[in-house]
Parts: sequence; C-alpha cells; structure tokens
Amino acid sequence: PGPFRFYSMATIPRFTGISADNPRALLRGIQKATPSTIFYHVYHALFRRHFTSSEFMNDFARWAWNTLHEPVLAEKLAAVDPTGYTSIDHAREALAVVLKEQLGNIEFIPHTSPENRFHFIEAQSFEFPTGVEAKDPKDFAEKVLQAPPDVIFFHFVLAPQRLKRDTNEFSEWMRRHGEEAIAKKLEAQSPYVGDLFTLRTRISELCREGA
Repeated sequence: PGPFRFYSMATIPRFTGISADNPRALLRGIQKATPSTIFYHVYHALFRRHFTSSEFMNDFARWAWNTLHEPVLAEKLAAVDPTGYTSIDHAREALAVVLKEQLGNIEFIPHTSPENRFHFIEAQSFEFPTGVEAKDPKDFAEKVLQAPPDVIFFHFVLAPQRLKRDTNEFSEWMRRHGEEAIAKKLEAQSPYVGDLFTLRTRISELCREGA
C-alpha cells in the first residue's frame, strides 16, 4: 500500500435565493434544495460548530431554537446525525421526516419576521492536497498531529458520504496496512465528543498505541 496523502477542502458559500419563515416552508426548502445546500447546512455546519459556541449540530436546528423558539423541533432536528448517513439524500430524508412529524402534531405553525427568515446557502467545495504524507502507521501517528481541523474533517467526518460506506479514510488506509485493530478503534471515535482538535489527538494516540 502507498502512503497516506492528507487532503483539505475549501468551501465557498453563496445564497440560493430560497428562504423560509416557518417549518412548512423549511420542509419545502429542504426537499428541493441541491445536495450542496444540504451539505452546507448539515455537514459543513458540523465543522463550523467546532469553532463556535453553538451546541446544535446543524443550521436547521439552530434556527428552530434561536428564531422559531421551538425547542422540541430543534432537538429533533439536531438528533439527525450526519455522520450516520452515507449519502446527503439520506440525511435530507431524515430531516424531512422530522419536520413532517412535527407539522402533523401541531395546531399552530410558528412564523418569523422577514428579516429572520432562514436563508438556504449553497456550498461550492474544492479539495486539494496539503503536501503532507505518511508512509506507515507509525509515521501517520506523528503526521496526523500536524493536520489542521479541516483535514481531519475531510478524511474522518466526510469520508462515509464520499466513500458511500460506513467508515473513514484513516481506517481504510490502516486496513490496507494490516492494522485492523486500529481501524476499528478509529471507527469507534465520534466527532461529537469534544472538538476536532481533541479528535485529532485521540486519533494519533490510538495509532501510536497500535503501531
């Protein structure tokens, strides 16, 4: 097997012109939004969460809590774990189910003022090599500590959606090097525990223990 090449990703957001002032409009927006829009509000929101004080995993949940003042809906939307889905469409469907169930259980649909509408944003992303490589598991344990959070996010959090299977690229590479035990330990790590800096340190420790 060859070396592990660390990649990063740059994301450029742009407004789509679609907005919502109530849960029903939010549902319609989610259903017709492009995959890159769902990516920005769900997957990229998880990345941004590590640099803000927000406790919510996605932008939809944050808006439901802060603007609509609907804590139950916010908690249900936040419970949609993007790392548990291997495709953006599956995450979209899970969000839609939450909103449909909520709309079916309420008599009054909350609305917000025009200036507080939820604006759907589309993300244009570019991946690029960082120039950092690891030649074996022991070297990987050292090199991963040099990786900034966006690199960890790219290979670890986005990997299931990119690979279309329930794993990450660090584990994939470890398996090719015959390190099944390390691969499984890495798959057991959650980006929801702590932040990406903590996750990076934990990844290095697990690789160093097994190498």
